[in-house]
Amino acid sequence: MAILATSGFNLLKVNPGLVVWTLVTFTVVVIVLKKFAWGPILHALEERSLGIQADIDKAEALRKEAEKSLKDYQEKISKATDEAHKIVEEAKRDATALRNKLIEETNHDVKNLKDGALREIELAKGKALSEMQTQIVEMSVLIASEILEKQLKKEDYVSFVEKEISKLEKQKAK
Repeated sequence: MAILATSGFNLLKVNPGLVVWTLVTFTVVVIVLKKFAWGPILHALEERSLGIQADIDKAEALRKEAEKSLKDYQEKISKATDEAHKIVEEAKRDATALRNKLIEETNHDVKNLKDGALREIELAKGKALSEMQTQIVEMSVLIASEILEKQLKKEDYVSFVEKEISKLEKQKAK
């Protein structure tokens, strides 16, 4: 600034010629800019504004679509969860029914086995009693033959003892 002040150039001093040429230059620059640059600049800004608005509209549409998809997925997940709960409950009911059926079948099988075992025991008991009777008859025949010291036919003794045993059984049954 000191150099400008020593050379005689004062910024506070108004020079009418300089003002006129400055205004003319400014006006020419504004006219040239308006004619050649202002239109393309405004056109570019308008295109950019439209592009931005289109992007905003597209983003809004995508957001709404995403919200709709999210809502659909949440509904599907909710339905799937409900269905899964129903399946689990049905499986529990089926398992309980199967368990009860198996218990019932097992109890039935155990009863059948028990009844079969009791029948076998009764048959074995009858067979043992029959064998005992046969042995008693044979022993009685031997004892009787020794007592009488004479040998009668074995069949006679057997029939005699069997008759006596049947009489005893009849008396016992009464």
